[in-house]
Amino acid sequence: MRVKKEKRDSGHSIRGILKYSYTTIIASLTVPLAVLLLFVLAFVHQYGAVIENIARAAEAQTVAQQELPDEIWQIVSGRQKFGQGRQGAQIQQLRGLLQTMQRGASDKQRQYLNAAGRAADTIEHYIEVLGAQTAQGSAVSRNENLYHEIVSVTGLTADMLSRYTTEAIDEMARLNGRIRTVALAMAALVILLLGLVARAAVRSYQQVDRSIRAPILQMEKMAARIAQGDLNARAPVPEIAELYRLAVDLNRMAEQLNRLIGEQVEHEKNMKKAELRALQAQITPHFVYNTLETIVWLAEEERNREVVEMTMAFTDFLRISLSGGQDFISVAKEEQHVRSYLMIQSVRYGSVMRYEIDIDPALQSCRMLKLMLQPLVENAIYHGVKNKRGRGVIRITGRRENGWMRFAVEDNGIGMTEEALFALRGRLQRGEESGSYGLRNITERLRLYGGKGLFIDSEQMRGTRVEFLLPTAPENWEGD
Repeated sequence: MRVKKEKRDSGHSIRGILKYSYTTIIASLTVPLAVLLLFVLAFVHQYGAVIENIARAAEAQTVAQQELPDEIWQIVSGRQKFGQGRQGAQIQQLRGLLQTMQRGASDKQRQYLNAAGRAADTIEHYIEVLGAQTAQGSAVSRNENLYHEIVSVTGLTADMLSRYTTEAIDEMARLNGRIRTVALAMAALVILLLGLVARAAVRSYQQVDRSIRAPILQMEKMAARIAQGDLNARAPVPEIAELYRLAVDLNRMAEQLNRLIGEQVEHEKNMKKAELRALQAQITPHFVYNTLETIVWLAEEERNREVVEMTMAFTDFLRISLSGGQDFISVAKEEQHVRSYLMIQSVRYGSVMRYEIDIDPALQSCRMLKLMLQPLVENAIYHGVKNKRGRGVIRITGRRENGWMRFAVEDNGIGMTEEALFALRGRLQRGEESGSYGLRNITERLRLYGGKGLFIDSEQMRGTRVEFLLPTAPENWEGD
């Protein structure tokens, strides 16, 4: 059984199903978006590079066609000495722009840039000749002729740069066409992936419905049949790890209830114990039914994390309730049992209820009668805080006092009048029906096992406090 259970736990689970579904959907959306982003960044980079080169070509045209001829004319006309001119810096600026535009240029663009570069070499040569003629004091007419040659070559340079710009603009048009094509392809891909994601989401929902909701409904039907007295009802064991443990515990509970009710007792005390266990069984199926109904509601609302937490709490609640048929458990388990019950009820009642548990850690290893606190808490909820206006608070305490364990359940609910409290104390003392199976059950078990209580104090609209005492040493109890 342990090997089989471990196999189921390591297989399908609510967390595993949801993790697989979310991972599939997220990956289906993230991967195409990342690819699309990379394409966009690549095209933006290319587009930006082309625009920057067009700007550099315009700057080079201005240098070659305007600034450089103007600077040479200043020298030729005698307004500026050759050594004071900026012609050398302008030539270097032109060369730098041409070299930068060479990077990433197409073959045709390189042809124009190479031609412009050769023209720049010619211009530089003419400027050197102009410098020599100026130094020798050549005639103005010779310098003017050289100036016209320079202007002619700078015009050629500007023409090559203009053709480069035209080719770059054509490249932008071609790039724009590629961008549109890729954008259409990516749009089609995204639409296809969205369809696949929608299909995966539908299949995930169907799997969750088939794997989680259906088994819970089957266990709910089982609990309803047990509540009607059919203790032979069993629930199929599902493959989901969390629900597997719950179904096993429910079936084991039904088996134990069936066995306990069918046992023949020999004397009055055993008959009394069997009667009290029957009363416990009469309460448990209704709580199981309501809890499973709440889990189904949470599953339908797709509040998956709360489904997991409530299912695990309910499993712990059932496991401790059964306790292998034992009547005594540790205080730590009793605390965990009532904590699981309160966690389940807090999901049902939300902000209407708050609870506090303050049991002395020194009592954790002591043994006590099981299912003593939960019926009192249930009574506090249904007869106290449930009908209170505003948030109700339930406080559970446990202390050691002179060889006894004193436990108390206190609420700030609607309380009782003095007359109602007096009547309730009387019915419990006489062993009569008190309107609550839980109070009568606890009172009878305290009498059978040497405990003391119940001690009930209540004030109308202020709340109710219920206490009982159990001996701390197990040898002082009457065992099974």
